[in-house]
Amino acid sequence: MAYADRDDEQLLTIKDHINHLRKWVQEQQPILNSLDTDEFLLRFLRVTDFRMLKAKEWLVHFWQYRIENFQWFTNRNLIKNPLMCEIGELAYCLQLPKETKDKHLIVLLRLGQYDLTKYTFDDITRYTFAVVDILNSQPAAQLYGFIILLDFTNIRLQHISQFTRDRIRRYIDCWERMYPIHLRQIHLYNYPTCFSALFYLFRMFYRRKFHEQIYFHSRSSDDSMRKSLHMYIDPTLLPCEYGGQLGSIETDLNKAFVQWTQEHNDSMIQLEEYSVDLKHVSQLLTNIQKEYDR
Repeated sequence: MAYADRDDEQLLTIKDHINHLRKWVQEQQPILNSLDTDEFLLRFLRVTDFRMLKAKEWLVHFWQYRIENFQWFTNRNLIKNPLMCEIGELAYCLQLPKETKDKHLIVLLRLGQYDLTKYTFDDITRYTFAVVDILNSQPAAQLYGFIILLDFTNIRLQHISQFTRDRIRRYIDCWERMYPIHLRQIHLYNYPTCFSALFYLFRMFYRRKFHEQIYFHSRSSDDSMRKSLHMYIDPTLLPCEYGGQLGSIETDLNKAFVQWTQEHNDSMIQLEEYSVDLKHVSQLLTNIQKEYDR
């Protein structure tokens, strides 16, 4: 299969694109020290529709945001780190086993599903991004993208108080600008209207297009919330806790998901070996911009 590279109008095969990007990555050493396997580089090519300069830019941002937020991307071993193992058992973050008819993957985050006296926001975020690193390795994530279901059940003001302005900005940057994935829909389930101020803070940092992908299922009766959600996600794809036909999150789905993530633990940890020099990242991005201007 061949693609016309929109940056230089050349007809290139997928392998040509990968080799071109790998050669560029290697030329940026030691400023950019990146994983350069076919599978890894293909993530950035797919999500940018094989536009080479966009792929380079996204790859630089991938490492930049990880280094800028190192507290969320280190010490995340899902097998040997007891804290990560405990959080995994909470079923805080998991991918549901079935995809939509459009092949979108569904990821569930239960935002109130952790004890504030035991775990910090940074602990939970470290686990979440460890999982997302693994989810991102799936070709379907790059080709078709994710539907995110944010469940506000059991959330308390103490949970919300951890979302400082700086954390919100960094969190959104990681989701929106770092990972080479498409976010197709974001559903806020059991969303308490009293938290509208928090949502306003989120809106300050994400792109306008992002706002068009957000759907609210506010607190009312369980039946009305479920019906609202089912307008967008078929019940056959949802756990029974959301009026769906899958098994229970706690007893059926999470155990298999945790096992699957642990099977991919080594590849996730491998990412900690790579980085970009933050002192020179601006120049790196400037050089890419100059290629646009040629």
